[in-house]
Amino acid sequence: MNDPNQTSSLIHKKEERYFIIALVFSILVYLGLLLSIVLIFVIPLMILLPLFARAIAMATIRTNGVKITARQFPEVHAMVQEQCGRMGFAAVPDVYVMESGGFLNAFASRFFGRNMVVLYSDLFELIQSGGDRELNYVIAHELAHLKRNHVVKQLLIIPALWFPFIGEAYSRACEYTCDRMAAYYTGDPEAALDGLTILAVGKSMYKRVDRDEYLLQSSREKGFFVWLAERLSTHPTLPKRIHAIRQFAGMPQSTEFAASRTWIVALVIAAAAVTGSITVGVVFSKGIMKLVDSLPAAGTATESDLLAAASEGDLNRVRELLDAGIDPNATDEEGWTALMWAVQLDEAELTAALLEAGADPDLVEQTYEETALTVAVYNGSLESARLLLMNGANPNLQDSLGWTPLMTAASGGDMEAVRLLLDAGADPDLTDDSAFTAADYAMENGYDDVAALLLDRGDRI
Repeated sequence: MNDPNQTSSLIHKKEERYFIIALVFSILVYLGLLLSIVLIFVIPLMILLPLFARAIAMATIRTNGVKITARQFPEVHAMVQEQCGRMGFAAVPDVYVMESGGFLNAFASRFFGRNMVVLYSDLFELIQSGGDRELNYVIAHELAHLKRNHVVKQLLIIPALWFPFIGEAYSRACEYTCDRMAAYYTGDPEAALDGLTILAVGKSMYKRVDRDEYLLQSSREKGFFVWLAERLSTHPTLPKRIHAIRQFAGMPQSTEFAASRTWIVALVIAAAAVTGSITVGVVFSKGIMKLVDSLPAAGTATESDLLAAASEGDLNRVRELLDAGIDPNATDEEGWTALMWAVQLDEAELTAALLEAGADPDLVEQTYEETALTVAVYNGSLESARLLLMNGANPNLQDSLGWTPLMTAASGGDMEAVRLLLDAGADPDLTDDSAFTAADYAMENGYDDVAALLLDRGDRI
């Protein structure tokens, strides 16, 4: 099962990119320190102190934790051996269980050349409550960190790990990779979803969580501090990880996360704001006061109100705001319009109201440059997609990766959406940045009937 081609497809597209950035940054830091006679002594400390601290921590675990063996929790030992065999480990890592004081967690590490996985006891207790599948996913996730050499790589980029944003970005990409690998090697994406839900709400209540509602709730959280909290975290938010696994496994999605790619710009802006606040306050105090005075008074309708109402599917409120003169093409910081929110929710009346008010169906959001039509097709909102096409939406607009709405429909095997788009003039012969057509994606995912239709309607034979 350890196919190199398949394994490469499991790696998150940003993992290697962020590692190179972090490595280059770390090398530059080391070179900068080497140029200073005083700071040259900092380099050994930067490397040795983390290694020393980790060695002490791992030694404590090895002497106090319970090691999983063929005689100690043999059923879990069998899980570990099975996953190691599937991933192609030459030697089975040591697995320990440690009391965690209520924390639900696990991690991978190394101890003088020995790979280790540590399971916190509260998570390990899943074997007592029928949670073997979820525990198997957690184990596979940590083994994936070892398989990808994440522990060793982090030692190479220590300066980047100490600098905000860079190290965290790499770490988050690693988590996405390991989630994929765990879902693939266990062959149980549903257990992966349950395992992540456990981390959110605990091992007693996770089966009662409505995951669609959980993801929708999280997707609506926006703003600077939400963005900053995510960028300073070494792990993606749990809802985004759940969403990513669903997407990887080809499961139906009811929520779309619009992640921002503008973190570098935001970082520069934040730094400038901190360093220049006093100067701005003194020099431009009068201008600032005029600006404050010109802000809308409480109760005045704004573009943000329209976007919020659309994201909640509130048709009456949207109509009130449109009648008040709010621009139907207003966007949020991610470039999302009210129309995009409406089609994601498949609110046909809301979609129609926005289109009637002049909403442009071909505007693109900032993350992947997707249009409202792509959002509608991705979420299975066929009635909304039909309305968009009737109102002039271009079915051949391509996103930042070259994908068209037709490719989105074909890759998900949505025959009805494929027919709708073809009838509206979608070109089945367009290719994306990988030179794939919609038919190629349909065949790749096993939707031969969809591929046959596309080939029949296109120029290819």
